[in-house]
Formats: sequence, structure tokens, C-alpha cells
Amino acid sequence: MYVGGSSYGSTYIDGFWLLLTLLVLLGAGGWAVWMVLSARKGIGSTELDNATVTVSKVQVALLAQGKAIQAQLSEIVKNADTDTAEGLQQELQEATLALLRMPENWSHVQANSQRVKSREAAEAMFNQVSIAERSKFSAETLTNVGGRVNRKSFTPDPDQDPASYIVVTLLVGTAHDRPLFGDVRTVEALKEALEKLSSINTDYLMVFELLWSPQDEADSLTYDELLTEYTDMVQI
Repeated sequence: MYVGGSSYGSTYIDGFWLLLTLLVLLGAGGWAVWMVLSARKGIGSTELDNATVTVSKVQVALLAQGKAIQAQLSEIVKNADTDTAEGLQQELQEATLALLRMPENWSHVQANSQRVKSREAAEAMFNQVSIAERSKFSAETLTNVGGRVNRKSFTPDPDQDPASYIVVTLLVGTAHDRPLFGDVRTVEALKEALEKLSSINTDYLMVFELLWSPQDEADSLTYDELLTEYTDMVQI
């Protein structure tokens, strides 16, 4: 947990498989499991028959000067239409665009995209990453799960060390049969990865989770917290 506490914002989005049920298990108290069964048009039989899933993660640390993104992501979550595939795609696009608009504040990154040969393995991987990221936060102050928005108040600790960073994480599961991007260690590579996520169409978007810490605009992470909780991130 962070010294003095921190806050967390997230939205969980289920995409649709034709005549298939996607179980998204969140593994935390107060979070619902949302099952969707939909006869969705637009996905060809070759995609439907292909069990391969690609799980991608893009995590970006921003300097505290980029605090505007906290308010932007909060608005995206509160206004998200999670009942339609188009609404889910729009939320992913808005989140990636919010990051793309402030490259001058990017400081660290950790990203990977991996092909998984079965839906069961992809689900297990996605849940593992999701739980690992959420466990880094001491409070969840804004959530949107299945269209149900819940907001809690947060008061920053005045005795906490000066804060400097905000971390935004995008977790995406898609029907692609190959990784969406390679190694990300530069500003240019991060820009390309975000643009790739932004361009995912509704036929391929299966599941999307947006997390950021801290959620509240009055809070941000210290450098020590960044190094302690996000050990895999590299400076760019």
C-alpha cells in the first residue's frame, strides 16, 4: 500500500463474442462478474473459430504536471456507455487519446502484447494482471462496473512526501492472432502502441480495463512509490 494512502480509478468493459459468453472474473470484493451472451453481427466465422486471443498492457507514468488526465479519465468513466460495442470502443479511444495528447509528461513506460492460444489461458492472464495492478492501490475511489458508477471521497495525507507522478494502465484483450506491438522503450514506440490500441475496431475488442493511480486530482505518487510499486517500468 502507498504511504498515506492513494486512490484508484477504473472502468471495466466487456466486449462480445458471437454466441459465446465471456466471463470476466475480477477477484476482489464488491466487483461483479458480468456475463454477456450476444448474437453479434460483423465477426466472420474465421475469427469466431479462432481461439487465439491477444492480451496487451500499456502502462504509462506521467509527471504530476499532467494532472489534467485524472479529471479526463474520471469523466470518461462516468460517461461510459458499456452497453454497446461502439460505446466500449469509444471509451478505449478516448483513454488512449488522452494519453497521446500529453507526451511531454510521459516519464516511464511498461508495455507488452502477447498472443495466447486459448480463451481460458487469456482469461487467466488478464485476471492475473488486473488483480496485480489493482492490489497496488489502498482505495478505489471511482469505479464503473457494468455501467454501475460508484464514487468514494478521498482526503490526501498532508504529511506525505511531495508527489510527482500519475500512472495510467490500459489492459486490452482482442481477437488478433498476433501481438499488437513489440518492445516499448522509447517515446516513439509508446506513441505507436497507443495509436494501435486506439485503432482497434469493435469486431476485435473483447475486454478492456482502464486503471489509474491516484484517481483523485488532489493526489499523486511520490518517486519512491513509483519505484516501489512499478518496478518493471523504464524511463523514456
